[in-house]
Amino acid sequence: MLKFDEAKVLQDHRNGIELIPKAEAIVDRICKRGYSNIFYIGIGGTVLYAGQMMHIVKQLGATVPFYLENAADFCLEGNPFLNKDSVVVIESVSGDTPEMVAAMEKVHQIGAEIIGYIEKKDSPLYDICDNVINTTGAAYYFWYTVTLRFLKNAGQFDAYDTFFSQLANMPENAVQIYKDADEDAKAYAEKYCDEPLTYLVGSGNLEDWATCHGMCIMEEMQWMRTRPVSAANFFHGTLEVIERETPVILIKGEDKTRPQMDRVEKFVNKISAKVIVFDTKKFKLNGISDEFRWILAPIVMRSAFQRINVHLEYYRRHPLEIRRYYRRLDY
Repeated sequence: MLKFDEAKVLQDHRNGIELIPKAEAIVDRICKRGYSNIFYIGIGGTVLYAGQMMHIVKQLGATVPFYLENAADFCLEGNPFLNKDSVVVIESVSGDTPEMVAAMEKVHQIGAEIIGYIEKKDSPLYDICDNVINTTGAAYYFWYTVTLRFLKNAGQFDAYDTFFSQLANMPENAVQIYKDADEDAKAYAEKYCDEPLTYLVGSGNLEDWATCHGMCIMEEMQWMRTRPVSAANFFHGTLEVIERETPVILIKGEDKTRPQMDRVEKFVNKISAKVIVFDTKKFKLNGISDEFRWILAPIVMRSAFQRINVHLEYYRRHPLEIRRYYRRLDY
């Protein structure tokens, strides 16, 4: 397989399993002390990762007060519900994203406590967090643990212990997903890598993944023009610009919103000759109960799309690391 480091993939996911006890202890301490609400603050990919968790909270029927904020908006608009008793949760690989640093300085001025998954030590965000978890490649496990531990402690996710006992099987499952997704990822990249515009459609806890892949990989790393849209909004504008030669990537999960995706799929196959479907149902998850598959759709789909990334890189002859403007110009 092209650029596939199986040992690294496995270790990244094992890093995720290893961080769970520390994240649990942080949440448990905060719950014992008490808090008013929980804010997930991010920008770019990180706010989209957090957004996937928000859909899970809602579909579990939980009433724990979660808020989601874009860091750049928060710096200018603020949020009247954030107070000294709030808990703020963040994620950063670089540890120095300017909008996030400014937002966390504002959070500390208010007096709220920060929990952070920060991959780079001795960075501004690493230093500003009151509670920091430092490892690599394990962000989803951080988000799952923090989110679901708050729900468990509020008596709103009774399946917590069973879920996390099964989550221990995900490192090996993730490796297999990389392998099982490779053929379809290669076929997609080879055929559609030079399209002038690509639509990506997702719903529920994969809606933000559609945006994340379109924005962070296809646009930022491959300079491809994209239009991510939610299945919920697809029939309120986007349907009118789909034509026979319009590529549409359908990103299907297994949560309560799947009927929205089925509806979009039925329509686009009547119009477009370039419909590409990636579906979490295609992948086996050994040791994972059917009742939890929908919750894990984000980590399943990210694993599959990691193979799209490397094949786009190859067929476009465009290394993923190259940027024209991002962190190249002063803006």
